[in-house]
Amino acid sequence: MDRNFPSRRRLLGLIGLLAVGHALAARDAEPVTGSTQADGVFPRTVQHWQGATVIARAPLRVAALSTGQADALLTLGLMPAGATRDERGSLWPDYLRRSLGARAAALSGTADLGTRTAPDLEALARLRPDLILVHRTVLKPGLLALFQRIAPTVVTQGTGTHWQSDFRLLADAVGRREQAQAWLGDFAAATARARRAWQGAPPEVSFVQSGGGRLRIMGQSSFVGGIARDMGLRRPAAQAFKRTSQDVGAERLDLADGDWIFYGARGEAVRSLTGSPLWGLLGGVRQQRAVRVDYDPFFMNAGPTAARQVLQALETALGPAARAVPP
Repeated sequence: MDRNFPSRRRLLGLIGLLAVGHALAARDAEPVTGSTQADGVFPRTVQHWQGATVIARAPLRVAALSTGQADALLTLGLMPAGATRDERGSLWPDYLRRSLGARAAALSGTADLGTRTAPDLEALARLRPDLILVHRTVLKPGLLALFQRIAPTVVTQGTGTHWQSDFRLLADAVGRREQAQAWLGDFAAATARARRAWQGAPPEVSFVQSGGGRLRIMGQSSFVGGIARDMGLRRPAAQAFKRTSQDVGAERLDLADGDWIFYGARGEAVRSLTGSPLWGLLGGVRQQRAVRVDYDPFFMNAGPTAARQVLQALETALGPAARAVPP
């Protein structure tokens, strides 16, 4: 053996060190977010995804510009002063109105701040908020500086898979982290009870979104994919990818199959999906296990109240053994 050539053991050790180094580098690349101040203590400095922001006093007029943020504020008992419209032009999805009950009338006082992809800066300035919330995924160059001239701005990570850490960061910004932690603790306990209920034989679930001229199957990193994983549910092999979603052509509707199919569609997209000749050939459809779900909480609004409704819809459809939804 060449004495100058490293041994197999040494090579494995070097590979291990490199792997650890890459893992540490990836970990260090993610900022430590939140605040070190106790709840209710202001001023506070909040570390977020675009730096640090000082919030002088407890925010009373909060502008929620991105998906899931109005949901999170309402979950904490705070009424947003301003919000943005979804792709249909709606300021408030029906699931949030229903969740508020009699309190839903107060939503009429929320200012319209344009769309999620193009907030109305003039309307935002007129609102005079004391805090602006926005996802980094929708920030365009120079936009953050304009927001910061209007009010202190906290940037959350965005995308469905990060809804829990975004909820904690948002709660930190308004001084209610303990309340958010308690809510997430209850949610984690509910998903754990659901996992135990399967008794080692979890159902397989498929998630399909149809709308805007697109047909998508949802991956492991989607909002619903993460909740299903927390509940211990299995996913079809075609949906085991890590991305949020994958567009599929109508001729590959077989990729949407599963023991159970949970699908969301709007308008003509419902007829386009379920009227396809291939739809009736899917195993989940033949077994009468295709369940139409509320489009907004499942596919459009990654927030805590949406998460609770997704969990409730899944446990209701899959059987009484999984009824573990938090109050």
